[in-house]
Amino acid sequence: MIRPVSKVFLYVLIAGFALFGVYSAAAQVSTAANSPAPVRFDRDKMAGIGLQAIPPDSYKDILVGGTLNMRVATLFDGKELRASVFESTPAKTDHRTRPNDVDEFVFVLSGKLILTEPNGTAHEFRPGDSLVLPLGYTGTWEMQGNYREIAVTAKRAR
Repeated sequence: MIRPVSKVFLYVLIAGFALFGVYSAAAQVSTAANSPAPVRFDRDKMAGIGLQAIPPDSYKDILVGGTLNMRVATLFDGKELRASVFESTPAKTDHRTRPNDVDEFVFVLSGKLILTEPNGTAHEFRPGDSLVLPLGYTGTWEMQGNYREIAVTAKRAR
């Protein structure tokens, strides 16, 4: 037979375990609710709709051919990466005096991109192609047709 004090202790112990279980379950749900979610890229922006114009003189110091009319939109801006969609009219830029200041992944959506290394080696990229331009790239960019890309860049260390 259980004494009355022992019954109270037993009920308190059971209630404590029940509360602990409820608290643990709530904490797990709360942690899951605060977890980062996947980010879907905006299809309209990827199609070139709703992009913002970049001032035409932003790259005049490296423009070597064509007319540089560019538009851009941010698709994701996180702690370590930024993803953007970029579009340009046909133009050619020379990056010898303005090398890439971050690593950059590029996925070509439309048009054609020709990158030429300082030694003259040319690389052509068409829709569906992807590439990485490492920090410090100093060759030329030649964008042909209605050129559009998704660019994912590492953020600079602060």
